[in-house]
Amino acid sequence: MKDPIFDRGSTNNAETNKRIDAIHNLVLRTYSQPAGVDAAWNRATGVSYFGAKRKYHSAISGSPTFDYSNLPHFFQYYYNVGLFGYHCEYGKTNSLLPGYPGETGTWLNIIANTTLDDMAPDDSWTINELPVIMHKPPITTKEGIEFSYPEPGRNVRHVLIHRKGILPYIPVSRKQYLEYCTIYYSKLYNEIINNYEHMPVRSLEEQEKEKDAKLAKFEKDFGNDPKRLKSTVDYYLSGFQTDQQRRDEQVTKAKRVRDNELKKISDELEKTLQEGLLESPAMVLTKYLSNPVFESDPEKGLLLVTENPDYIRRDLPKHVPQLFVISLTWDDWKAQINFAEVFQHNFPFEKLQAMIDQ
Repeated sequence: MKDPIFDRGSTNNAETNKRIDAIHNLVLRTYSQPAGVDAAWNRATGVSYFGAKRKYHSAISGSPTFDYSNLPHFFQYYYNVGLFGYHCEYGKTNSLLPGYPGETGTWLNIIANTTLDDMAPDDSWTINELPVIMHKPPITTKEGIEFSYPEPGRNVRHVLIHRKGILPYIPVSRKQYLEYCTIYYSKLYNEIINNYEHMPVRSLEEQEKEKDAKLAKFEKDFGNDPKRLKSTVDYYLSGFQTDQQRRDEQVTKAKRVRDNELKKISDELEKTLQEGLLESPAMVLTKYLSNPVFESDPEKGLLLVTENPDYIRRDLPKHVPQLFVISLTWDDWKAQINFAEVFQHNFPFEKLQAMIDQ
């Protein structure tokens, strides 16, 4: 069935709708009768910012923001279908009803001309004014069709479909990543150190008065028990620090952590140089915080990439698809598992690729 809110998005374009309906027909021919569930679908069209460069600056509030330095060229549009369980109507009909409510957690999205940042881009790091994003590495690749590794522990599959002979993304090299890690850790810990160094402290006289008052209270409370008084005073004095001492200790600790992190990056850079891997793609478990620095298992790791602005053909109308991203998520129910298996085995990915540039 169609979603009650069928057409969504900021733009309603007849040419994009025609292509979305063609995608819907491909899905129907792949699995026209999802057994045991109802399929609710909708379509939407809006602006794509794929390959758009960003100029970052601070907003009036001080938070980071950006302006696009080049205008987007084409529409982004998507086909979305969700599987919904049937539910009972306990009123007049006592029948099974499809659709809302009853969402099963199983969704299929096919998006044309999309940005690749399905994971949040890093607002602090750009290469050629393009944000660095995370991208699942391909497990298998046909020419122009990439099937990504599944997300660990989740029933999620991603497929990237692009024109042959050119990638829509540019891998970030290990050298670029390590160089930025040095910038990242230096900036992060220098700001922390600066904050500690400018931490307000009370005067030594004020703190000495506070200490004398504390000792006087101990004398008053435990003066009749010399042994307890001594242990209490000794314990207090052994842990006593002035504000200045606590501040200096925090500064020293932050500098030590910064230097250790920078040494780890420096050592990794030297190791990568010796192995001849400086220009190889950077794959990490998490940005900046992974240990070891690089992830070798593609089932766990994520590639660091930027979108490739040279991929865009600007001689084509805005409604023409130039790449597709497919995302499939399903639950562990029999009907949903069947749908996911049939879709992955039978969907004509080549026919979707044939729509590119058409």
